[in-house]
Amino acid sequence: KYSNVIGHVRGVGLIWGIVFTKNGTKEIDPDLAHDIVRISIEKGLLFFAPVGSGATIKICPPLVITEEALKEGLEVFEQAIIEAIS
Repeated sequence: KYSNVIGHVRGVGLIWGIVFTKNGTKEIDPDLAHDIVRISIEKGLLFFAPVGSGATIKICPPLVITEEALKEGLEVFEQAIIEAIS
């Protein structure tokens, strides 16, 4: 859905990393990743600070998370992406 700003996604189980890129390129975008994390935190969703190159956001919910809570968190994350790229 946001392939124009997502370079790649890697993970297993509930631990995933999403690398953000500059719009329409393969160049990493640490500023976008930081904006997404900041907006997410403002909306009440806690993330680790971007890791590695600074453009990777790690998603690591608790193993006991409910499906409802996971969906809610992903909705907030999507809203943060939309706000950050607009």
